Amino acid sequence: MEPSRKRRKLHYRRYLCDYNEPLPRTTRYRMAKIDPLDDDDESSHSDWSEDDQVSNNKEASLDYHTSSDSDATGATVDSEQSHDEHANCDGVVGASMDSENGHDVENSDEEEGSLNDEPEQALYDHTTSESDSTGVSLDIGHIVEDCDEAEVSLDDEHEQQSLDDYTNSGSEGLGFEHHSSSHTDDYDGGDDTTSDSEQMVNDDMMRSPLYQGALVTLGQTILLLMAFAVIVGLTQDGLQTLLQILSLILPQDSHLPATKYLFKKLFKTGKYDFHVYCPKCCCVLENNACKRCHQDFDKNELMKNGNFFFTLPLIDQLKHSLETSNLGESLNYRKTRPTNPDTISDIMDGKLYKQMCKDSNLKKDYSFSLTFNSDGVPIFKSSSFSIWPLLCHINELPPNIRKKTMFLTGLWFGPKKPSISTFFRPFINEMKTLSSVGFEWCSNAKIVKSYVYAIICSCDSVARAMLQNIKQFNGKFGCNWCLHPGERVEKGKGHVQVYPFHEEVTERSHTDMIKYQRNVGTGENFGVKGPTPLSSLPFFDIVSGFIVDSMHCIDLGVMRQLSTLWFDSSFHKEPWYIGTRANEIDRKIEQFQPPSNITRMPRSILTRAYWKASEWRAFLLFYAPIVLKSVLPRRFFEHFLLLCQAVYALQTTCITQLELFYASQHLNEFVLNFETLYGRPHMTYNVHILLHLSDSVRNWGPLWCYSAYSFEGCNGFLLKLYNGTQSVPLQIVTSFLLLKEVESMGKVLMQNAHPRVQQLFDTVVDGFNATKHVRRVNGTVFFGHGCSRALDLYEKDAVEQFLENPVKDQAIFYHKAVYNSQIFLSINYRRKLKRDNTLVRRSDGSVCQIVGFAKVESHTGCEHALCLVRKCVSKPRLFLQGYFGESRCQIKHVMSISSEFAELTVLDLSQLSDKFVVYRQENSCLVCLLPNSLERD
Repeated sequence: MEPSRKRRKLHYRRYLCDYNEPLPRTTRYRMAKIDPLDDDDESSHSDWSEDDQVSNNKEASLDYHTSSDSDATGATVDSEQSHDEHANCDGVVGASMDSENGHDVENSDEEEGSLNDEPEQALYDHTTSESDSTGVSLDIGHIVEDCDEAEVSLDDEHEQQSLDDYTNSGSEGLGFEHHSSSHTDDYDGGDDTTSDSEQMVNDDMMRSPLYQGALVTLGQTILLLMAFAVIVGLTQDGLQTLLQILSLILPQDSHLPATKYLFKKLFKTGKYDFHVYCPKCCCVLENNACKRCHQDFDKNELMKNGNFFFTLPLIDQLKHSLETSNLGESLNYRKTRPTNPDTISDIMDGKLYKQMCKDSNLKKDYSFSLTFNSDGVPIFKSSSFSIWPLLCHINELPPNIRKKTMFLTGLWFGPKKPSISTFFRPFINEMKTLSSVGFEWCSNAKIVKSYVYAIICSCDSVARAMLQNIKQFNGKFGCNWCLHPGERVEKGKGHVQVYPFHEEVTERSHTDMIKYQRNVGTGENFGVKGPTPLSSLPFFDIVSGFIVDSMHCIDLGVMRQLSTLWFDSSFHKEPWYIGTRANEIDRKIEQFQPPSNITRMPRSILTRAYWKASEWRAFLLFYAPIVLKSVLPRRFFEHFLLLCQAVYALQTTCITQLELFYASQHLNEFVLNFETLYGRPHMTYNVHILLHLSDSVRNWGPLWCYSAYSFEGCNGFLLKLYNGTQSVPLQIVTSFLLLKEVESMGKVLMQNAHPRVQQLFDTVVDGFNATKHVRRVNGTVFFGHGCSRALDLYEKDAVEQFLENPVKDQAIFYHKAVYNSQIFLSINYRRKLKRDNTLVRRSDGSVCQIVGFAKVESHTGCEHALCLVRKCVSKPRLFLQGYFGESRCQIKHVMSISSEFAELTVLDLSQLSDKFVVYRQENSCLVCLLPNSLERD
């Protein structure tokens, strides 16, 4: 029988390869998939005959067919795999079915031609799923049946594929036909009937060294590789290449999987649900039909247009995190944290939170509440497609853990905003179950029950109006918290909706909102457009449950608006205009040295169009009060100080009732006089809702507890979980779940790991900077090699006086330390940075300069981590205070200190409470105290 055309081509390419002839790009890629990289295999040389090739490939083709056809990732199997479990090739192939195309195989010769041609599948893998950030193939199309058709240019193939391509093929390979069913993604969807070489490694192998003498085990290596692949967005081809490189480098006794197929079989992720909705009414389809419109649809066509979304069961994520990440122990934070009835330091001190504890099961042990957020995130610069993640975090966790532990419960994708009744319905139904029935999980070998409540929603004004289903801020009665009607005024060539200050305005209430929703179309409904599904969310107040987000309202709202008024040339005739002095302001801004808590360095005011929200916050609280003092006209400057001091007070770690009262008074005064100073056309919605800012703090705690910064940071992280333009939402969902699985597996496999291995894993997963030399002493982390030397007389006297015990003469000195998640540096740190982490405030209020850090040892063998400092010779003095009308405003966080420091003294690092933004002058130094150390950009 004459060999098939494909086998003749394959044999010819092997012939060329053996004689080192150049091959086309497509052929080189396909040959790389075939070559088992075994130089001792005689069968890989060019003296093969066609019949030898067929006989040797028959057995491999059968196993390839059984594993690859059902493989949702389209992953290929390495040709070195042993095939001891195969049946008779001719008998099985003749009765087999092509699972991708659904065609019966009528001729065994034809089947041999397609199955034996493994490069065809390899080429298909490359051209259809090259944009998977986790190594998960998300595009499952039809197997290429003709070699000529497959030999297209890879670049041309990439250009032809678009975002819509994945929907046609992905619906088959991933089971999208059943939108309401749950999927457990194991990253390949392959058949379990694999050969011996395809079996997953067992637990003993996972805990055994990667090779003899290795510092890392096989399981730790696999975790490191997968975490790296997800974080950096490694494509399937990149993962395959990485594994091939490692297989060449590592000894032969290493059990590390050599192919992405075997590698991905070691991981499983959580469940997710896929929903396709009607393009007319946004109702979720059931069996390709819309019950509301009574119309049938083609799901593949709807998926092309982006009419779908994902939901991830929250209960599975909560149970998984609480049991594997030790979050259950952290839930005791609300009981162990220091409290004061006269202060507000967290959500648990809020009035509405305390009331809810009385009315619900939230007061029970292990019960907790959620803050949730949803906002649009554009994913392409050249199209209108965007994602709307539905995120939430647990309020009862410690603040440093709370912001990092995010749960993705839904992901909307498409060119339009989500339908709230459709997108939020699964989340609301699940919250009803969690709040009434709860869920059980294992804590310290004991089964406990938790009740969960979604009580706070943090989002911007546009999303807030959608969720409440009321008119936006540019319509009548557009305020989310009161019945201020607003008014239309002329501005420029058009009209705008403004909100002039009114002495008395009726506040909205949950009961009234429900009544207005029921009476839509029958009378005045004060901006309510209709019912919202969030009204049925248990124990959620449809008015007070929404907070004023400082990121959007203040930083990106009022502060950016003020800078436009001050520096935009269109206002050059106005008395507040200072645009001509922008260069002078820039020179002053360059002299600021922020600490590492502020991630972005100050930039020129001329580049303010590109500033991020965190830069506006730093300008409002730290830079503007100093650089505008002698630049902005006095009445405008003192008016601005009202906003500065009020916002700072509401963002501090702990707020007293008196400070809350003064902050509310300053905000009222600021809004009241804004129209007088800047005119009615500038009384925007953001200026108006400053009046509701203090109510949010009174009900739910300081502004940092629920600001959108942490959610925006998570949105930015989600955008890193995909690459290319295909299968974007599915890539994000699977990568997010996979990373959660990697983190939880790390709790087990990284136990008793070598310090270097543990440090590298933390670096990859948490994004820590890799540092080779780290020393931990009593909660303090020292960085660098350290310098071992004898204590001089002054140092030893100061240390022994502080410890009240004699110590050994020898000590190790460092210049960099981390304590309580804050970085501290000494003045002798070798790198000259533009930041300043050397000036700190002690718990007694004095200012100190860090000289160094020392690890000393007492004669009893006890180690101590100490900080050597010099205390400022003078007490900090207030630098700014203003009088606006009857209001006296003291900017307490901006202080002037002397540049001289006293003799050396010793402190424990726990006594270092705060850091400063530093502005150095010739004979003095201005310092701005950070409001808190908990909120990061």
